[in-house]
Amino acid sequence: MRRASHLQVLAVAAAAIVAQTGVSAIAGESAPARLVVTTTTADLEAITRRVGGGEVATVHLFRGCILRPDLAVEPAAMSRLLEADAVVWSGFFGESSAVHAAIRALPAERRGELGQPFWIDVSRDTARVNVPVSSCEAYVDVQFMHGNPLVWLNPGNGPAIARNIAEGLARLRPERGETFRANAEVFAREVSDRIEVWRRDLAGLADVKVFFTHCGWSNLARLGGPTFITCRKTPGSLPPAELLAGQLAEQGVDVIVLDPSAPPEYGEAFRRRTTARVLTVPSSLSELPGATEYAELFDNLVRRLREAQPAPKGDEATPRRTP
Repeated sequence: MRRASHLQVLAVAAAAIVAQTGVSAIAGESAPARLVVTTTTADLEAITRRVGGGEVATVHLFRGCILRPDLAVEPAAMSRLLEADAVVWSGFFGESSAVHAAIRALPAERRGELGQPFWIDVSRDTARVNVPVSSCEAYVDVQFMHGNPLVWLNPGNGPAIARNIAEGLARLRPERGETFRANAEVFAREVSDRIEVWRRDLAGLADVKVFFTHCGWSNLARLGGPTFITCRKTPGSLPPAELLAGQLAEQGVDVIVLDPSAPPEYGEAFRRRTTARVLTVPSSLSELPGATEYAELFDNLVRRLREAQPAPKGDEATPRRTP
């Protein structure tokens, strides 16, 4: 009798495991290994984790702006790239070029370790802002005619990105396809709810001119709110600090958002030559301590912009510069 009761307890426990994880506990069967998924940025990695759940092991390949000319795979990510089942990318040629350059630079014996990862382009069905077109030079490089490729910095693209990732993972693991799609829909609903909050908060900044040193935040213009000023001939490369500071002063910019990777001379020039509030705000989860969720990137930025909102005309009590 005791043995029967003990077996019943085990059966109930096994059923609970299957119900919660979808993994069979039958003797002789083992769960499939997690898919190794490399992503081009930490922000796409956060979305991939939400869609893939426990089915994926992730790592991001790049830090900083993907448009910069010296884009390179982080050395610590190379071993995962070689064993990757998938590469999640924005569809921007510079990313794939940097990946292939990193592989070509490896010794022949290491290149032999490379598998055949499936490339998942997250840009399908996303909306791009028609920038970078310079507010200062009215010029844009021909390779950016179709808009800024950092589509994940418009949270309105989050649902499409998640669905693209779900379809890509489903190609690799068809039996889990419905789970991936369901996860993507949960993520999409959460982001859509947060967008309404961010849109409302940004609406109060409608009269504010903002400049970002990072090349992708202009995608946030899709949510409305501030006027986004761009002053660069080549996306990913800032003009010289003194020249840029002079241009921003002429534009009457109210808030300047520095990326943590911006050289220090830019912050110094902006504070000296403009009356704008100068903030340092991360443009990626990889630079936001403790952050792991996609929405945290926008929560932080919107909060900092609202804190830096210029005082009403005639109110001199509020300082014009923020450290």
